[in-house]
Amino acid sequence: MEKNLQNNIWKYALILIANKRIFVAVLGAYYLTIPDVTPKIIGIILLAGSLSGFIFEIPSGYMSDKIGHKYALIISRVFMLVSTIFFLVANNTTFLIFGAIFLSASVAFHSGAGSAFMHETLRGLNREHDYARVMGKISSIGFAIPIIFMVFVPFLVSVSYKTPFLIALVIDVIGLLAAISLTVPLVPQEHIEEIGTTNFKQVLREGYRLNYFSVALFSGIIGGTLFGVGGFRAPYQIFLEVPVIWYGIFFGIGRAFASLVLAYSGKIKKYITLTSFYKFQLIIYTFLFLVLGLVSTWWIVALAFIVINAFQWGLSKIDEGYQLDIIKSSKFKATLLSTGSQIDHIVAAVSSFGIGFVIERASYQYGFLYSGIIFFAILFPLYLYIARRYKAGVYKNTEIVS
Repeated sequence: MEKNLQNNIWKYALILIANKRIFVAVLGAYYLTIPDVTPKIIGIILLAGSLSGFIFEIPSGYMSDKIGHKYALIISRVFMLVSTIFFLVANNTTFLIFGAIFLSASVAFHSGAGSAFMHETLRGLNREHDYARVMGKISSIGFAIPIIFMVFVPFLVSVSYKTPFLIALVIDVIGLLAAISLTVPLVPQEHIEEIGTTNFKQVLREGYRLNYFSVALFSGIIGGTLFGVGGFRAPYQIFLEVPVIWYGIFFGIGRAFASLVLAYSGKIKKYITLTSFYKFQLIIYTFLFLVLGLVSTWWIVALAFIVINAFQWGLSKIDEGYQLDIIKSSKFKATLLSTGSQIDHIVAAVSSFGIGFVIERASYQYGFLYSGIIFFAILFPLYLYIARRYKAGVYKNTEIVS
């Protein structure tokens, strides 16, 4: 039994590797190869995926608690496999939308269930104290190995745009087999809380008491806007006639820098405050959106997207750390964090559709320019509000401890 539980660790690493979409660098470009797909249609596809993510976040935790975390992970892998099949055989917009929907469903069923299952596994091995170290190591593997595939995938486009999806299908089958072969630990199953009718009012009161929602809203708007802008990365590079073979290299460079920032997340957080962290994001992302909106030189555009990619993922654990600092005394930690995720999904849906609509009516540059202006107009007053509240000491749990 102990050996089987030990094997869960490397099997879960395989699942994390399979979770990363190796075709993401060329996905937007692939959309444009399907008949009748335009930037506006891409916005609709991204809208469908984001709204699905919002909807599936609600019942996925409940389902995971009822059927077991292992089976939630299996369902997640099945949905991911189905998503890849839809992308692979797509010859119309409907298939692309279904691919996006099943992809979002897969992510929703994996969130929460994966970490809970691995925590149970380590408890079964009497290694609960090693959770951060073990998960950090396998998360790093799950993040790093797919970068290699992402860099080389665009070269396969010279054979066919379908080739990267065919490789992803093989990886998804491996991920599904890894999930099926997991051993269920003989320990009590951990409950995954979610927002439901019974605790919704309690969650709202708790979030308000902890002054959490302003921070969740700020982070959600950043994450959702970045998703919307990132969805048009490959189509814009096609418009600028950047060779497709470079897409994976650009994407891989961004992810490599993200991995580097992630590795030093703990140290970075020790030397910055909540307000300086949010100020940096407000300034850097507004600047990069304006660069995309005002400059059409291809290498500057590519560099802007690399930096966006690096900071979007590289700063994610610092942001999560600040949120956990604020809500660490709450029994609704997982539920409160899910509110931030749902804000992210809603903003991503609106942002994706809005950018696609503007691109269709005007140009790519106007789409990014308006995003930057709206982004700053909404977040600057919110930042001032958070800064005043921080100065008043309401986020005292996030203060730097020397």
